[in-house]
Amino acid sequence: MSGEALAAPPAAAAPPAGGDLCPRCGGGFHCGVADAAPCPCTRVALDAATLARLRQRFAGCLCPRCLGDLAAGAPP
Repeated sequence: MSGEALAAPPAAAAPPAGGDLCPRCGGGFHCGVADAAPCPCTRVALDAATLARLRQRFAGCLCPRCLGDLAAGAPP
């Protein structure tokens, strides 16, 4: 061995307290799917093709900002 220290792999970002991380942008948000009130994502309309691509690419919920961007035509 050459005595050089190996760099540790970058740590995954931890979700904010009581929240989640968006798998698309990495930002923190609160997924309200289990809340008593309707989740903010229920107010976003995405076409079937976009929903299918998102389900293939991401395992979890996306933040309201990303959902809004996608509804406005941004690529997944």
